[in-house]
Amino acid sequence: MTRYLMLPFAFVFHAALLTCEKPAPDISKNKAPNTTDTIIEEKSNDEFYDNMPNAFEGMEMIMVPNDFIPADVDVQPRFPGGHPALLKYIDKYLEIPDAVSRFKVNGKVYTSFIITETGEIEEATVVKSLQHNCDQAALTLINYMPKWKPAIKDGNPVSIRHYLEIPFDYREH
Repeated sequence: MTRYLMLPFAFVFHAALLTCEKPAPDISKNKAPNTTDTIIEEKSNDEFYDNMPNAFEGMEMIMVPNDFIPADVDVQPRFPGGHPALLKYIDKYLEIPDAVSRFKVNGKVYTSFIITETGEIEEATVVKSLQHNCDQAALTLINYMPKWKPAIKDGNPVSIRHYLEIPFDYREH
């Protein structure tokens, strides 16, 4: 019986604790630094730099190696059957994730991969992401592609980095 009499007192005491006012924290010391004197300065060797923090610090940048992009290949790499066959391959084998229709995803995954001198696909990566599930579906599609006809330079097959956009549209799912 004593336990039931204490129960209303506990609620009143708890409610009183919730409604008590705490003093506001002192935020006068949390002011933003003065940046009015921060400017872009010119170096003496005609290069510019700024003394502001770099917005790209901590981000992963994808560097494209120059040795895989011959500027003057004689023949570009080719999917077996040409561009129409590549579009049919994408249409047939691209597994559209359920999240595409659920979240109404519409856009492209920009991919990059190396077509070796034997026509095999290596180092498939996402250059510009659309959505994680779409990225994974695009990489799976690329990694299972058949051999391409390699790029030709001076009569010899060469490795080359190729870029491909993989479209995703919730209206077509």
